[in-house]
Amino acid sequence: MNFNMSMICFALLLIVTLCSAYSVQQRQADSLRVAEIIRTSQDENTKINRIQELLTIYNRMAPSLRPAERARLDKFISEHTQEVLIDGVPTQGGSRMKIIRKALTPAAKDVATGFFTELGASIASIFTNWFKSSTEPSQ
Repeated sequence: MNFNMSMICFALLLIVTLCSAYSVQQRQADSLRVAEIIRTSQDENTKINRIQELLTIYNRMAPSLRPAERARLDKFISEHTQEVLIDGVPTQGGSRMKIIRKALTPAAKDVATGFFTELGASIASIFTNWFKSSTEPSQ
């Protein structure tokens, strides 16, 4: 009985891991979306409005990152966002931009668009490296 229970638990862990993986198709779709977001975000307001979409893509890809990459981006994001907690639990949507809470002065807009540019470039670079390494022949 004990062996059967262990096998069931192992099988469930294996299934959950396989189902929650970030597939190549998801990576390609997110890569194209990041490129589109960066290409079509010309003015400051559009960049500010699309930050949340970049954060959503990052949250999907974060578990697949190397620990050093993830730590660097998490630190960068946490410097520009704040998590709203109610009774110790994040509100629906999690992080909110600190900048959005302030009146968007020209300086705040510059910070927000700089955050958009840096986050978008970092995510695009990671996608580029993923696809470059997957197309190189293994030795």
